[in-house]
Amino acid sequence: MNGHSSVITKNIPLAWPVRLPGFFLIATVLISFGFGGFGGLSTVNAQSFQSEIKGVVVNGTEGGVVPTDFTVELFSVDEAANQIIEQVSTTVGADGTFSFGNLISSPGITFRVVADAGDYTPSVDLSGVENWTNVRLTIYDETTSLDDISVTSYVMMIPTIDARSRQAGILTVINISNRGDRVWIPDLEDPGLTGLDLLRFNLPDGFSDLSVESELPSGNILEINTGFAMTNPVPPGDAAILMSYIISYEGDGFEFTLKLPYGADQVRLLLPDGGGTITGKGFGSIESVVVTDSVFISVEGDDYPAGDEIAIVFSGMPQPTPLQTLSDFFQGRTYVIVIIWVVGVALLGILGYAMYSSRKNAVRSSERDDEFSSRADIVAEIASLDEEFEGGEVDEDQYRDRRDELKRLALESEDAAPAQHPESFGVSEGPEK
Repeated sequence: MNGHSSVITKNIPLAWPVRLPGFFLIATVLISFGFGGFGGLSTVNAQSFQSEIKGVVVNGTEGGVVPTDFTVELFSVDEAANQIIEQVSTTVGADGTFSFGNLISSPGITFRVVADAGDYTPSVDLSGVENWTNVRLTIYDETTSLDDISVTSYVMMIPTIDARSRQAGILTVINISNRGDRVWIPDLEDPGLTGLDLLRFNLPDGFSDLSVESELPSGNILEINTGFAMTNPVPPGDAAILMSYIISYEGDGFEFTLKLPYGADQVRLLLPDGGGTITGKGFGSIESVVVTDSVFISVEGDDYPAGDEIAIVFSGMPQPTPLQTLSDFFQGRTYVIVIIWVVGVALLGILGYAMYSSRKNAVRSSERDDEFSSRADIVAEIASLDEEFEGGEVDEDQYRDRRDELKRLALESEDAAPAQHPESFGVSEGPEK
């Protein structure tokens, strides 16, 4: 076996332990409800300190080998300071064995051995190992195929609903399994890489405040409009993914088409009792369950094949009270816009009526002026005819006929102004002869 290399000191963040405090509480709730295990959440009492570590690196892929220059690193872990410090690194022997000796105990310090396998770095915390001389690290050959990845359970829970804002807080735990013997690692250097080549999960439209934690090795979370994708390596075995987010709903609920590119052995949805109803393809009857002293309704479906989709409908969800709606209306700026709109419409109506009335009066005045003008012309012609008759320019019969005709026209125009009489315009019976 190769000898130890020189001691190296390197400060890096304490990244391996689960970092979301709420994860423990939520996981405990879901475990108590029977939704499967979370291996990475178990705690082990610290063992007595040992001065030497011995172990072996094996390749878990059929036909796989451990490279002769493979490196194993030893880290000291200071949880109080939230950091790990690399202490020693060594290369494995021909049979994959390694060892670290002359370890020094320090208060609050534990040790971790890490297999430097590139993107996937399996590790063992010595605080959970009883025999430090029998440490086993398993590496795997890599694959970019997702064919061996499956979902064993998908549990979507809505623990909180704010009726006033129509917002629901959603927690989802996805248990996945790599049933092959290779670690899945995406080829991020591939220029043709798409979201379909990543471990991906969709979420309801309009989700916000997404938080994702998992038991998988370190990787990146890529949030997209339809959900999120992960670059975390997925070694053979089981792992849990926990996500939380907020969804705003309109009306009395929302719809969610759950896509299952990896299938699902079980899909389970939970909603607070009195918080609405859930429907979806393949779901059985609604059951009532108790989770941490709270009553939920639950629906469940089984054996969904890869590529399947479930159209899920949440309906009958809580609504704000009329008083809350009115209060929110006046607290916001919407009411200002509504008032401006109402006042504007009223002003337009008043202006339109005024313009219509003015135009109507103008037409009536014009018609009346035309009537008076016509009557004045008739009276003037009668007066002229009288003068001609008195001057002997028109014989009596012709005069009488013409005057009677003009008088008749004057009387007909009198209908528009009955209070007026032709004589008021100077129309008389004519001069005596």
